[in-house]
Amino acid sequence: MHPQPLARRLASTTASAVLAAATLVTAGVAASPAATGAELPPPPTGVAYASDVPWSSMTNGWGPAELDMSNGGQALADASRAPLTIGGTVYAKGLGTHAASSITYNLGGQCRQFLAQVGVDDTQGDRGRVDFKVLVDGVERFAGERKGTDGALPVNVDLRGGTTLQLKVEAGPEGNGNDHADWADAKINCSDAFLAAPLRVEGSAGTNLNSLVPGTPATVVVRDLQPLSPVSLTLRDENVADALADDTGVATITFVVPAGAAGGSTELVATGTGPFDVSTTGRIGALIVQISDAKFYVDCSAATPGDGTQTSPFNSIAQLNGHGAFNAGESVLFRAGTDCTGALTPAGTGVAEHPITLSSYGDGGKPTINGNGAVAAIQITNASHWTVSGLHVVNPSDTPVRRVGILFENSGTAQTAGIVVTGNHVEDVAGWRNKATNGAGFAQSAGIMVRTWGKGSVDGITITDNEVNDAAGGGVKISAPDTTERYNTKVYVARNKIHDVGGDAIVFHNSDAPLIEYNSGLNLGQGAHPYEGGNFAGMWPYNSKNPVFQFNVVGNSTTSVYDSTAWDCDMKIVGTCLFQYNYSYGNAGGFYLNCVSNCGGGATAANVVLRYNIAQDDCRLGGSSSGTGKHYIYNNTFYCPSRAFLDDMTGPREVRNNLFVAPGGGLKVASAVYANNAYFGGILPLAGETGSVLGDPRLVAGGSGQTTLSVPGYRLLSGSPLLGAGVQINDDGGRDFFGNPTSGASSVGAPNIGAYQGPGVAPAALPFGSSVNQTSVANAANPRNGAVTADRRTFSEEALAAAGLGSGERYSAFGVSSVWHPTAVGTPDTLKAAGQEVAVSGKGRTLLVTGFSTGNVSSGVATVHFTNGQSRQVTLSLPNWLSGVASDTSVVVASSAYHQRHTQAYIGGPSTVVRVDEPARVFATKIDIPPAFEVASVTLPQGSALVDEGLNIMDMAVGNLPVGLG
Repeated sequence: MHPQPLARRLASTTASAVLAAATLVTAGVAASPAATGAELPPPPTGVAYASDVPWSSMTNGWGPAELDMSNGGQALADASRAPLTIGGTVYAKGLGTHAASSITYNLGGQCRQFLAQVGVDDTQGDRGRVDFKVLVDGVERFAGERKGTDGALPVNVDLRGGTTLQLKVEAGPEGNGNDHADWADAKINCSDAFLAAPLRVEGSAGTNLNSLVPGTPATVVVRDLQPLSPVSLTLRDENVADALADDTGVATITFVVPAGAAGGSTELVATGTGPFDVSTTGRIGALIVQISDAKFYVDCSAATPGDGTQTSPFNSIAQLNGHGAFNAGESVLFRAGTDCTGALTPAGTGVAEHPITLSSYGDGGKPTINGNGAVAAIQITNASHWTVSGLHVVNPSDTPVRRVGILFENSGTAQTAGIVVTGNHVEDVAGWRNKATNGAGFAQSAGIMVRTWGKGSVDGITITDNEVNDAAGGGVKISAPDTTERYNTKVYVARNKIHDVGGDAIVFHNSDAPLIEYNSGLNLGQGAHPYEGGNFAGMWPYNSKNPVFQFNVVGNSTTSVYDSTAWDCDMKIVGTCLFQYNYSYGNAGGFYLNCVSNCGGGATAANVVLRYNIAQDDCRLGGSSSGTGKHYIYNNTFYCPSRAFLDDMTGPREVRNNLFVAPGGGLKVASAVYANNAYFGGILPLAGETGSVLGDPRLVAGGSGQTTLSVPGYRLLSGSPLLGAGVQINDDGGRDFFGNPTSGASSVGAPNIGAYQGPGVAPAALPFGSSVNQTSVANAANPRNGAVTADRRTFSEEALAAAGLGSGERYSAFGVSSVWHPTAVGTPDTLKAAGQEVAVSGKGRTLLVTGFSTGNVSSGVATVHFTNGQSRQVTLSLPNWLSGVASDTSVVVASSAYHQRHTQAYIGGPSTVVRVDEPARVFATKIDIPPAFEVASVTLPQGSALVDEGLNIMDMAVGNLPVGLG
């Protein structure tokens, strides 16, 4: 700090500031002390830093303005000050203020020029937004807006003839929080000549100055030139291009990197004429890359460090990090089956067609990179054209903080390119778990992340064919502040298997036309590092343009405060959010969250299209929006046998050609148009809807979806009332969920209602696994999934296992052996009897039927069909799961000590899940098969496929084959 700041402040405040000070203090704004005399300070002479010149008056929005330090607390020279820093550049001299602020200087008509670099101080992170203004004798000569994500903005103002200089900082409409505003390197020039201000030089949107390739073109932009003046560009003292500034003083210069240029760091220097006809220069760093096909080998099981050849490999992450920058086209290969510990932070940059690759060599499992609790196990910063493939990446720790498995970061203003992450297995990433207590830590924790800071962006992000599990915060995230100036482009996220992560499956920010397809996100909020607070959803965009989600699966997400939906269109979307051909099941928050207009906090012009999706036990719409943007919801199939439809969403909508199957609930009327929707199970159409259809939709096997896009049970049977009952919709995508052409594309006639647009399917017997329609078993990780009764009770997987019936294990009864619960917990596992014909195979004297009954119906007439063409009617009986007892034909397979109930159909805190300390039983009953007969199929008793009273079948198997007849 300057040697005499306090004395100078006290002596330099004019008597005329006394009234202003009193007024501002009344308003809660700090002001400088009143001067003891009414005389103005003398004007500066020569070239003086503003922080060395007595001001005439000073007011500041948070404590006093500071000299050569950033604004701190409210006390004078308090300890919370810091060096003036803008965009990472530290300035020794200048003024630290906070909006609203005003500082005036006496010029006495003797000064020529004011220069400074202005911006929000780095102590505020990416927050804050202010307007800087320079007034001479009350006339505004400069105005510029700065945000926390911006770098410094140069100021160069003509002071000639002026008597008073006023430096003002004003807050934006959002208030003055975090508005620490720096007048860095501020100078008042009262000499006989103008000073040169440096030119600003930056890479154009399509040029990454950190990956210049000899013999290829690049483009820079030079700012702050005298309008229409010439400028030259040199590289290593060699002129590479000349240009002419436009009438705003900006020149765009395209040049060719000399073919023989050596690789390494360098500078580009622009030389030209700045304001006031002063010759000046500007510089920017650059990196010239070399192309190489060299391979470097790493074997962390090797006893001694080598030189990176295959015969003498590097033997540690530390040795690899110490190698220095890799050249474009080079590969770093880890020996298969080995474990390397430490944070891998390689340097260097590739170019198009010649990426730098991290991968493996040799036979065996994927090599492991163990970050051992670092920010990231693999972290690549400010580099282009890197490919990470075929690695096993972990980043464990006992202490959750912001943490990632594979992390690409762009921390500057340049555009990087060519990020590829493919074929990796990322797990055990101990990131932050609680979004409520640390939103930034949660947002920046994931298995795989591409993160841009400030104004940077990425041209080309490809994340494909990875498995991500047990990662806190979520699976795949493309993250950025919404103040970036350019979208990420060419974003493609596909075929990733994400499961058991503690948050969102896939989230991306700041992307133009991203395509997200063929991914799965299962058991979200769960795993080794589970979600602990706040909100998350399956897959969603933020601050992006025309995002597309298609052919994805999200299922079995646990609850959060409000969200936990499969799909979400979030804030600051431009154009249209499109969700099509997706399948979701059993999510605690249901199908879709509408956050497109700040989750109800503002209006939006963005549209959302939800079409040809299938939602199984996922019948909730949440959130709200307003404005001209609209939701177009058509040709979706909502099949929810255990949960009423919950429409918690507001905002304009058009709803057509959808199938709604649910035991109750309804849809909202306000700002809505409904037409040609079908309803079954208790949910009813709204009054006045045209073309609605009521009754059994005749699905092949509704409710039978598991964890993939293979859901043939959602096709329509021949004779379905939904065939041809829809209304034509133009521009409907040209295909349905199953790949059939749609009427909107070919005008072949009225469309079907629902996600299936093919012809009716002939009825046929289906295997048991293709017929299930109810989820009866839930686990502690997500106890809200499924129900066997109208008040949402389920078996507990853990309680059944304690009773000897473990998922995936064999059990036996009446001489027949089978596998209990072979499917994933949280997916349909039970066939609620409603007259279905089930294909059965196997030889033996006994048909074993395992399950239970609910309500007052515990038996019904079934028909057993044999391969010889004969059939036989039998009585199928299963005792009640809570009160039933064994009989001559039924035995107890397991009796759990307790079962569970969730008191809310969707979301809800811990109190909405209740342990019921009453036994719950699974029974097995036998049906005798005549000698020499072989069962082909069984037609089950009639009943309702929705959750209510009836027979619930969890397994069918044939066995007990007499010895010698196998």
